[in-house]
Amino acid sequence: MSLDVAPIEPTGFETAPQRAPRDARAADAFGGADALDLSTGEIPASPPAEVLEAMSAAGRVAHELHAQGRELRFVTPEQSGGDDGRVRIEVTNLDGDVLRTIPPSEALDVATGSPLG
Repeated sequence: MSLDVAPIEPTGFETAPQRAPRDARAADAFGGADALDLSTGEIPASPPAEVLEAMSAAGRVAHELHAQGRELRFVTPEQSGGDDGRVRIEVTNLDGDVLRTIPPSEALDVATGSPLG
């Protein structure tokens, strides 16, 4: 067994041109550095207080619905095969059986604490 490797011949292919750094390409794509404000700020350690409050409220509503044996399910057009571009909101039992479909405005009411009618 031989471990000799034959020399690699030139392929005739040209190498790709040198690319500009990513930040420069982005600035050029959007009309120069003045048109694009690249933030170098830090990511906050925690979401804003109002986001945390909204998440907490949504969690309470989800627990209340679950205690009643119900869930809200948001079905996207891709999931349902619909072509109207709308999300469908279903009230289901814990087995996943659809009890009814509600309009988005009623889902918002439920999310803010109104009872599910």
